[in-house]
Amino acid sequence: MKISGCKEGNIAFAEMSNEDIELVKAWLAKPHVGRWWTDSWSKEIFQDTAHGNNESFIHGSTIICIDDVPIGLSQMYFSSSSPETRLSCGECGLRFFIGDTEYLKQKLGRVIISKLVEGIFRATKIERIVCEPQADNWPAIISLKRAKFRDHGRVRRANFSLVRLSLPRNLVEKKLK
Repeated sequence: MKISGCKEGNIAFAEMSNEDIELVKAWLAKPHVGRWWTDSWSKEIFQDTAHGNNESFIHGSTIICIDDVPIGLSQMYFSSSSPETRLSCGECGLRFFIGDTEYLKQKLGRVIISKLVEGIFRATKIERIVCEPQADNWPAIISLKRAKFRDHGRVRRANFSLVRLSLPRNLVEKKLK
Protein backbone atom coordinates (compact mmCIF):
# COMPACT_ATOMS: atom_id res chain seq x y z
CA MET A 1 0.00 0.00 0.00
CA LYS A 2 1.38 3.39 -0.95
CA ILE A 3 0.45 6.23 1.36
CA SER A 4 0.67 9.53 -0.41
CA GLY A 5 0.37 12.88 1.25
CA CYS A 6 -0.08 11.64 4.81
CA LYS A 7 -0.45 14.70 6.99
CA GLU A 8 -0.64 15.17 10.74
CA GLY A 9 -4.44 15.38 10.47
CA ASN A 10 -4.57 11.73 9.33
CA ILE A 11 -2.65 10.55 12.41
CA ALA A 12 -4.19 9.80 15.79
CA PHE A 13 -3.03 8.15 19.00
CA ALA A 14 -5.37 5.81 20.85
CA GLU A 15 -4.92 4.53 24.36
CA MET A 16 -3.76 0.95 24.29
CA SER A 17 -6.34 -1.44 25.69
CA ASN A 18 -6.56 -5.16 26.31
CA GLU A 19 -8.09 -5.55 22.83
CA ASP A 20 -4.79 -4.34 21.32
CA ILE A 21 -2.53 -6.87 23.05
CA GLU A 22 -2.67 -9.55 20.33
CA LEU A 23 -2.01 -6.99 17.58
CA VAL A 24 0.98 -5.56 19.47
CA LYS A 25 2.33 -9.08 20.11
CA ALA A 26 2.07 -9.77 16.36
CA TRP A 27 4.00 -6.57 15.60
CA LEU A 28 6.66 -7.45 18.19
CA ALA A 29 7.17 -10.81 16.49
CA LYS A 30 8.05 -9.14 13.17
CA PRO A 31 11.80 -8.99 12.45
CA HIS A 32 11.86 -5.24 11.73
CA VAL A 33 10.44 -4.56 15.22
CA GLY A 34 12.02 -7.36 17.24
CA ARG A 35 15.49 -6.39 16.05
CA TRP A 36 15.42 -3.17 18.10
CA TRP A 37 12.65 -3.62 20.67
CA THR A 38 13.69 -5.31 23.92
CA ASP A 39 11.56 -7.75 25.91
CA SER A 40 11.64 -5.54 29.01
CA TRP A 41 9.88 -2.77 27.06
CA SER A 42 7.18 -5.24 26.00
CA LYS A 43 6.54 -6.19 29.61
CA GLU A 44 6.01 -2.49 30.40
CA ILE A 45 3.43 -2.22 27.63
CA PHE A 46 1.42 -5.18 28.83
CA GLN A 47 1.81 -4.16 32.48
CA ASP A 48 0.58 -0.63 31.70
CA THR A 49 -2.48 -2.04 29.97
CA ALA A 50 -3.24 -4.58 32.69
CA HIS A 51 -3.14 -1.93 35.42
CA GLY A 52 -5.08 0.71 33.49
CA ASN A 53 -2.20 3.19 33.61
CA ASN A 54 -2.60 4.20 29.99
CA GLU A 55 -3.59 7.84 29.78
CA SER A 56 -2.71 9.16 26.33
CA PHE A 57 0.65 10.93 26.41
CA ILE A 58 0.99 10.48 30.18
CA HIS A 59 3.27 7.55 30.96
CA GLY A 60 1.83 4.81 28.88
CA SER A 61 1.57 3.19 25.54
CA THR A 62 -0.53 4.45 22.67
CA ILE A 63 -1.48 2.87 19.37
CA ILE A 64 -0.46 4.95 16.36
CA CYS A 65 -3.28 5.12 13.79
CA ILE A 66 -3.45 6.52 10.28
CA ASP A 67 -6.99 7.11 9.04
CA ASP A 68 -8.21 4.98 11.99
CA VAL A 69 -6.00 2.03 10.97
CA PRO A 70 -3.62 0.88 13.74
CA ILE A 71 -0.07 0.82 12.35
CA GLY A 72 2.29 1.02 15.32
CA LEU A 73 2.98 1.83 18.93
CA SER A 74 4.48 4.67 20.94
CA GLN A 75 5.58 4.58 24.56
CA MET A 76 6.38 7.54 26.77
CA TYR A 77 8.34 6.82 29.94
CA PHE A 78 10.24 8.40 32.79
CA SER A 79 13.64 7.51 34.23
CA SER A 80 12.28 5.51 37.14
CA SER A 81 10.67 3.06 34.72
CA SER A 82 13.67 2.61 32.44
CA PRO A 83 17.14 1.63 33.59
CA GLU A 84 18.40 1.90 29.98
CA THR A 85 17.86 5.66 29.65
CA ARG A 86 19.02 8.30 32.10
CA LEU A 87 16.60 11.20 32.24
CA SER A 88 16.72 14.43 34.20
CA CYS A 89 13.88 16.26 35.87
CA GLY A 90 11.58 17.70 33.21
CA GLU A 91 12.49 15.05 30.63
CA CYS A 92 10.64 12.03 29.33
CA GLY A 93 11.76 9.22 27.09
CA LEU A 94 10.03 8.11 23.92
CA ARG A 95 9.97 4.77 22.11
CA PHE A 96 8.00 4.02 19.00
CA PHE A 97 7.70 1.66 16.05
CA ILE A 98 5.66 1.12 12.93
CA GLY A 99 4.52 -2.48 13.16
CA ASP A 100 2.45 -2.77 9.99
CA THR A 101 4.92 -3.49 7.18
CA GLU A 102 2.64 -1.85 4.59
CA TYR A 103 3.46 1.50 6.19
CA LEU A 104 7.26 1.15 6.22
CA LYS A 105 9.59 3.10 3.91
CA GLN A 106 6.99 5.78 3.20
CA LYS A 107 8.59 8.63 5.15
CA LEU A 108 5.84 8.58 7.78
CA GLY A 109 8.22 8.62 10.75
CA ARG A 110 8.81 12.37 10.79
CA VAL A 111 5.10 13.17 10.53
CA ILE A 112 4.15 10.67 13.24
CA ILE A 113 6.92 11.82 15.60
CA SER A 114 6.08 15.50 15.06
CA LYS A 115 2.44 14.95 15.95
CA LEU A 116 3.37 12.73 18.90
CA VAL A 117 5.80 15.22 20.46
CA GLU A 118 3.34 18.07 19.93
CA GLY A 119 0.73 16.06 21.86
CA ILE A 120 3.17 15.30 24.66
CA PHE A 121 4.20 18.94 25.01
CA ARG A 122 0.54 20.10 24.95
CA ALA A 123 -0.56 17.59 27.60
CA THR A 124 2.40 17.87 29.97
CA LYS A 125 4.93 20.27 31.44
CA ILE A 126 7.81 18.19 30.00
CA GLU A 127 10.68 20.42 28.82
CA ARG A 128 12.61 17.86 26.76
CA ILE A 129 11.83 14.57 25.03
CA VAL A 130 14.70 12.08 24.77
CA CYS A 131 14.96 9.12 22.43
CA GLU A 132 17.84 6.64 22.38
CA PRO A 133 17.56 4.27 19.42
CA GLN A 134 20.24 1.68 18.82
CA ALA A 135 23.12 3.08 16.76
CA ASP A 136 22.30 0.89 13.74
CA ASN A 137 18.58 1.77 13.73
CA TRP A 138 18.94 4.28 10.90
CA PRO A 139 15.22 4.52 10.05
CA ALA A 140 14.47 5.74 13.59
CA ILE A 141 17.48 8.05 13.77
CA ILE A 142 16.70 9.67 10.40
CA SER A 143 13.01 10.10 11.32
CA LEU A 144 13.92 11.72 14.64
CA LYS A 145 16.40 14.11 13.01
CA ARG A 146 13.79 15.09 10.41
CA ALA A 147 11.41 15.81 13.31
CA LYS A 148 13.97 18.33 14.69
CA PHE A 149 15.53 16.08 17.34
CA ARG A 150 19.14 17.04 18.07
CA ASP A 151 21.85 14.40 17.92
CA HIS A 152 24.00 14.24 21.08
CA GLY A 153 26.17 11.38 19.89
CA ARG A 154 26.62 7.79 20.94
CA VAL A 155 26.09 6.54 24.47
CA ARG A 156 26.87 3.16 25.99
CA ARG A 157 24.30 1.42 28.11
CA ALA A 158 24.41 -2.14 29.40
CA ASN A 159 24.83 -4.28 26.26
CA PHE A 160 23.71 -1.44 23.97
CA SER A 161 25.32 1.14 21.71
CA LEU A 162 22.77 3.92 21.39
CA VAL A 163 22.45 7.35 19.84
CA ARG A 164 20.99 9.98 22.17
CA LEU A 165 18.66 12.45 20.51
CA SER A 166 16.48 15.06 22.17
CA LEU A 167 13.91 17.70 21.36
CA PRO A 168 13.49 20.65 23.73
CA ARG A 169 10.08 22.26 24.10
CA ASN A 170 11.32 25.61 22.77
CA LEU A 171 11.89 24.12 19.29
CA VAL A 172 8.16 23.42 18.92
CA GLU A 173 6.85 26.32 21.03
CA LYS A 174 5.44 28.22 18.01
CA LYS A 175 3.40 25.22 16.98
CA LEU A 176 1.93 24.90 20.47
CA LYS A 177 0.44 28.42 20.45
